Amino acid sequence: MRKETLTLSNIAHDLRLVARRSMDNAFSHREAYAFPLLILAALLCFVFKKWLLALPFLAVAGYHTYHFALSYKKNRSIRLMIDDGLERGEISIGVEKLSSIRQEEIYEPHHTGRRAQTTKTVTFYYFESGIQWREPSIARHYQWSKEYYISSKGLENISISGDEFYYVVLQGNPEIAYIYPCKNFALDENLKQI
Repeated sequence: MRKETLTLSNIAHDLRLVARRSMDNAFSHREAYAFPLLILAALLCFVFKKWLLALPFLAVAGYHTYHFALSYKKNRSIRLMIDDGLERGEISIGVEKLSSIRQEEIYEPHHTGRRAQTTKTVTFYYFESGIQWREPSIARHYQWSKEYYISSKGLENISISGDEFYYVVLQGNPEIAYIYPCKNFALDENLKQI
């Protein structure tokens, strides 16, 4: 089986995707509350002339708008951190042996369509060293790959306990990490020095 070469630009693509997906939940959660409350408050103020009745809705909408802005600022700083970290070579690459894959239900407020949910089922990959990797909710892994782009279910299906993976993590931010099966990918010569 031929291995595809894993380059720094491939890793950068995947780490940015992880950062973007992790922030999407915060955005959608805040958007779902803030905008409808603002519309309701505007209706109460301008259509029904109920200014005092609109104040609680404005307060809650303001709270969610404020946190939406904080999430946006954090997302922007994480994107800059990824770009700066990759430019300076602030990533760690190690080889980890897979011990298990588990579906777990976690507390994470999010929206599915019109419904608010407080929990979410996510997939975690556990490694023998004690490291765990949370699989991002994306349609396809390794989208840049010509041969090995794969769905989330496909990655789970080809991953067997004892398989080795390249575990790439942004130094100083352990949530920004990605895994690559060693049976499918080989490190670029420049990455072997990291």
